[in-house]
Amino acid sequence: MLLKKIIVILSIWLLSLILMPSGLVLLINLIESKPQITVYDYKLQQEKTLPLEEYVKGVVAAEMPASFPLEALKAQAVAARTYALKKEINGQRLTTSSKFDQAWLSKQELKNKWTTDNFFYNWSKISTAVEETAGLVLVYNDELITAAYHSTSGGRTAAAVEVWGGKIPYLKSVNSYCENNSPYYNQQQFFTWQQLAKNLDSINYKQVQIISRSNSGRVLKMKINKQVFSGREIRKKLALNSTKFRFIKTELGIKFIVDGFGHGVGMSQYGAQGLAEEGCNFIEILYHYYPQAKVIVGKNDFDV
Repeated sequence: MLLKKIIVILSIWLLSLILMPSGLVLLINLIESKPQITVYDYKLQQEKTLPLEEYVKGVVAAEMPASFPLEALKAQAVAARTYALKKEINGQRLTTSSKFDQAWLSKQELKNKWTTDNFFYNWSKISTAVEETAGLVLVYNDELITAAYHSTSGGRTAAAVEVWGGKIPYLKSVNSYCENNSPYYNQQQFFTWQQLAKNLDSINYKQVQIISRSNSGRVLKMKINKQVFSGREIRKKLALNSTKFRFIKTELGIKFIVDGFGHGVGMSQYGAQGLAEEGCNFIEILYHYYPQAKVIVGKNDFDV
């Protein structure tokens, strides 16, 4: 099976050279040259240069539980590789901070995280996911996509326009029905009136309401007294897991019922887990969460 896959990939690559746009030629040349990725390590506060695929292994290990099915890990590997190469090609700084980029952990950090006994099994599994997808990236209109992803969508992902204001054809809102195993699928976070007053200024018990929601159910605007907050402002000020929330007022404060974790755009990682457990392969997972994007090797689609 692996030999057959290698033959197919090589055949597609050779046939595509004649028709390949110049931008993709540069991309494939970069991939074929076994590129080095420069990353700023926030913990060590220094830049380091790593082979692309080794970097991707550290990202997959940091971003997705190693217990997830192999096909979910493969989907994560393709998204992580696409994200890194897009920044590299655009000359943008890549970091190891999950606040600004995708997370990354060194082998030593992973040994500390997993313990030595589990490290070899987990690292072998993640290495397989990365190596079996080596060189594969997501493109739209012959350009690398913005491969956004998040932990849990809460049942439906958000369109890019809901969160960042600009329409992106491959970052649409899609159903993510198979996230029930996520610990973030539905959580409650309670705040006393005193806590709310500290984080949101003065609070009037009778004047708290959600004004508008997006098509995916995320809060766009919320009114507290006479002040209107965006859903993203509320999430940041209260450290909520997502903007997909509702609330219940009590005499003591407000209970927020929050669905999902993260910005909600692109691939849901726990959704990828669920799809893989249902039998979907990594291409099917990626095409579900990035509609209209294509996984390529050379110019052609990598068929499911």
